[in-house]
Amino acid sequence: MYGSHEPPLGFHEPPHGFPPPRSRPAAYAGRHPAEGSATPEAMTALVELRAARRSRVFPVATAVLGLYLLNALLVSTARDVMAIRVVGHLNVGLGLALLQCGTTLAVCRWYARYASTTLDPLAERARAGLGARGEQR
Repeated sequence: MYGSHEPPLGFHEPPHGFPPPRSRPAAYAGRHPAEGSATPEAMTALVELRAARRSRVFPVATAVLGLYLLNALLVSTARDVMAIRVVGHLNVGLGLALLQCGTTLAVCRWYARYASTTLDPLAERARAGLGARGEQR
């Protein structure tokens, strides 16, 4: 199978000429590197950061995506309803599209404020506990 020579024990040829997979860093293998290991405070800060992000961001993102999908569903199935005139040339479909743009803008502004007041201090605490030095702003 291998020709005239045998490969070392444990060696497997990569299929189709692809290079062999890289080994995982020590942190992925369940071992922490000796230098720069995370302190318990840093791990607590990371857990708090993940929880703060999940508790607010995912429900809001789900609501915005739900509004988009509802608008797309109404456009494709309820053309008569979407064509109802509200004021002048403004119909229900255009009103819902403008509402979607407005809510997306409002959510982006909310997230920027939420990130700067809540998430950034938690990230700074985690970064300080990990001993990482980021670039100065």
